[in-house]
Amino acid sequence: MIQKLFEDNFLEIDALLTKECKRLKLSPNELVILKTLFQMYKRRVFSITSISRKIELSTDDIGKAVDKLISKGFLNLSLETRNEKEVEVFDVSGTFQKITDLYQADLKQIEFERVQTKIGETIERCEHLLGKSLSSSELEIIKSWYEQNLYTHESIISKIETIGHSGRFSIKFLERNLNQQKLNQHPSDEKAERTIDDIFKAI
Repeated sequence: MIQKLFEDNFLEIDALLTKECKRLKLSPNELVILKTLFQMYKRRVFSITSISRKIELSTDDIGKAVDKLISKGFLNLSLETRNEKEVEVFDVSGTFQKITDLYQADLKQIEFERVQTKIGETIERCEHLLGKSLSSSELEIIKSWYEQNLYTHESIISKIETIGHSGRFSIKFLERNLNQQKLNQHPSDEKAERTIDDIFKAI
């Protein structure tokens, strides 16, 4: 996706690399060389001499930074035949992947925090209704609802509001009601399971 956005001119890669260079663990020299390679992206012909003409670094420093970029997985070099001649070309797909991994990790963290907030809200509501702190086993039950995607947050909160003042409220009672609601929402699945059971019994 990141590569496609760049190739379609929807992504300013220089600004992105500058913004994320610390999180990508790029040194100043590695950053400037990577930016230069992206300027040469269409032809992809690798040449330290060509790079040195564009930036104020010695060929020795360029070589060292290139080696680092390769070892870190940002860059790959290979030989390619063009017009019956072998030329050295570069591939920065590793850079696209590292940026993708970075943002996927961000999204995963955001989702984790969102789920933790929902769990916290459910625990708080339950403790308020019960007038006491939940036991460790009760906390684990609630966490499992979210971690295993057993019920939606909305259905949990709705059911708490519905049965919370019934005088019978407990975590187990809430779970039984959520399970019953889930079964009622998918009667066709239950019917299909019974049909399959009947078929196996008849065999």
